[in-house]
Amino acid sequence: MARLIAFLAILFFVSAAHSAPSCPVIAQELAPCLTFVKGTTEELSQACCNGAKDLSNNVHSNRDKKDICLCLKDALSKIGDYEPSRVSLVPKKCGLKLDLPPIDRNTDCSKFALMGY
Repeated sequence: MARLIAFLAILFFVSAAHSAPSCPVIAQELAPCLTFVKGTTEELSQACCNGAKDLSNNVHSNRDKKDICLCLKDALSKIGDYEPSRVSLVPKKCGLKLDLPPIDRNTDCSKFALMGY
């Protein structure tokens, strides 16, 4: 629970000037996915899928995708160990059309922005 609170705090303070959706929105929507991304659970919660769906519905441009990637990249770099490949599984397991790359410190978010919706 302390890590979840720390994850939320990090995302609330990380913001991108032209981001839509903003990092605080991303934090709120994807915080329930943290245990899956860290590998402590195998199944995604309904709250995680609901948040991912809400986030996916708010992606309207390549800039939005890039901002999501940058926000996640920065926040995930501060939460300790996690499995980057699990980040990309969230939308897939929730049945969403949004593709997320496996995000780690070396991820090029500008390439993610060019991926299909």
